[in-house]
Amino acid sequence: MRSFLSAVALALVLTSCGSGPKPQWLMPTPVMYLDGKVDPFGHLPAAEKRTDVEVFYSTNRRPSGDHYGNGVDATLRFGKASVEIGEETDTWEVLAEVSTIHPRPRPMPLRLAGFDEFGTDEDPAVMKRWAAAVDRAVRRTSTRDVVIYVHGAKVDFLHSCAFAAELGHFAGRDFTPVAFDWPTHQEILSYLDGVDVDHARRSADRLAETIRLLADGTCAQRIHIISWSAGARVHSRALAALGQGDLGAARKRYRLGVMAFAAGDVPVKDFLDRLPAIHGLSDDVLVYMSDADGALKWSARLMGDGRRLGFAPRHLNDEERAVLRSMPRLEAIDTSLGQQQRGFDITGHRYWFKHPWVNSDLILALRTGAPAAKRGLSESPIHGVWEFSGDYPGRVGSAARRLTGGSW
Repeated sequence: MRSFLSAVALALVLTSCGSGPKPQWLMPTPVMYLDGKVDPFGHLPAAEKRTDVEVFYSTNRRPSGDHYGNGVDATLRFGKASVEIGEETDTWEVLAEVSTIHPRPRPMPLRLAGFDEFGTDEDPAVMKRWAAAVDRAVRRTSTRDVVIYVHGAKVDFLHSCAFAAELGHFAGRDFTPVAFDWPTHQEILSYLDGVDVDHARRSADRLAETIRLLADGTCAQRIHIISWSAGARVHSRALAALGQGDLGAARKRYRLGVMAFAAGDVPVKDFLDRLPAIHGLSDDVLVYMSDADGALKWSARLMGDGRRLGFAPRHLNDEERAVLRSMPRLEAIDTSLGQQQRGFDITGHRYWFKHPWVNSDLILALRTGAPAAKRGLSESPIHGVWEFSGDYPGRVGSAARRLTGGSW
């Protein structure tokens, strides 16, 4: 009975990693855009001012009818999707306005307008054609950067593409978004009983394959990766695989930029084992943490393997402090620190995109590569741990203005 009640409790708490089928809504406007110090869209040519976002994808979901199901496929499939933001009657002018204000007059839905599968990795010509299509998209951007989104558990193909699309949208549409869609079920029990955890493990090599293809087949200057929740299991394992051997040569080959782990549902001990490779390959490693993340608290209690990466402890142990001192490109961002001074806590498991302070920091890091001190964050008493002070909105607005000159 206790295990049953615990499972029910987790099912209620872990609404975090999505729930299907539910509509997707555009994330809140990053706070750095609200004071007008940075215009995220003013630089765009007319042809890029569209309500849809082009998202490339790779997936090892097994096909099911005219869509992708929840089983693990033996092949990796490549394609391109179109994600529409807003209602069918909304114009670019409407979208641009609601993307720079808060509160919005109404929610903005994200809809999968369609997708086109190129084929599988069994055919080298398909892989080459997909990489060439990504490369053409990359060359149209000012940054020539790619951002890969790796989702958590309990979500479907729409979620994967929608999140990649809105990251690209709020980053000024100057990245080429790629969704890595690994197989999960749209209910929590498949995660609790280990089925989707095994899917995550089996998908890591597929993410690594996608990174290799993007690095070798495109002119991308940097490849950023953002993982959420259980996606951290896939993300960290894939980078550990890529980092085997000569780290210097691998870093030069893969050109990895910001590696962001948001509310990561991966055991800390596993992440620390993989961290030397992750840090060695990347320009920056960002770990977003909270002590008010009920999903991660229950995940550790019910599934074992110790504390999760995204759950902020009250005190770091000696090993964790030593890691922060020895890895200068690693930033631990504790969103719970400073809550007494600012008067509220940043809660839940979705905070990294639902809270306009946290999504501001992530997007500013992606766009500029600036360290935490220059992004408006405040240093905590613990070396390498950063926090959001009460005056963060003003700090990030000024920081973004200095870093960008007022426009992306």
